[in-house]
Amino acid sequence: MNVWGVNARSWRKARKRAVSPIIATILLVAITVVLAAVLYVLISGLTHGPGNTPIGTAFAIGAPVGGTCSAAQVTATVCHANDQIFTFTIEQSTITLGSVQFEVKSPGGTAYVNAAAGTFAIQGITGVCQASYQVAAGAGLAMVGSWTYGPVGVTTACGATGTNSASTPITTTMSFVVDTGVLATAWTSGQGNYVVGLGIGSFSGTTSAQTLP
Repeated sequence: MNVWGVNARSWRKARKRAVSPIIATILLVAITVVLAAVLYVLISGLTHGPGNTPIGTAFAIGAPVGGTCSAAQVTATVCHANDQIFTFTIEQSTITLGSVQFEVKSPGGTAYVNAAAGTFAIQGITGVCQASYQVAAGAGLAMVGSWTYGPVGVTTACGATGTNSASTPITTTMSFVVDTGVLATAWTSGQGNYVVGLGIGSFSGTTSAQTLP
């Protein structure tokens, strides 16, 4: 008996065997899932539009520190004379002045929106106003909704001719100031109002809420 011939025929038959139907089905399903995942990633990348980057990943402010609006800050149009203000350090920022707006909200989440009220301002480390919401007379926490851009390195009113614009970077050498529109001597603490930053343009959502003392 030719053992070598039998072994050779057996080996050729083994080579001709196909993958079992069950394994073939599993392979087809796996390949389909992988292709679908790759296609989804490609399409989602192409359709990634503006307003999809959470503002909280690019900008953060620290806890507020209370104080009274000083004469120098009044000169720089950061706040009203003798008003109760809160200053927030800028802990993190990879955004510009045109990428964020701010709101003061009640404990129930209602924003103060009457224009005749206090101010928001971003000032440099030297106290010079970098950008401010319109300064309006009156009491309360309501704010208007657009920045006035001020000059860099010049102690003058925000909005005067200067080099700041919507594309000016916000850095950790700046501070964020909220003028409550209420005199410091009349301020009532513990009301539960809080401040959030709102993403603008390519940014969306809000920053972490910071409660006013």
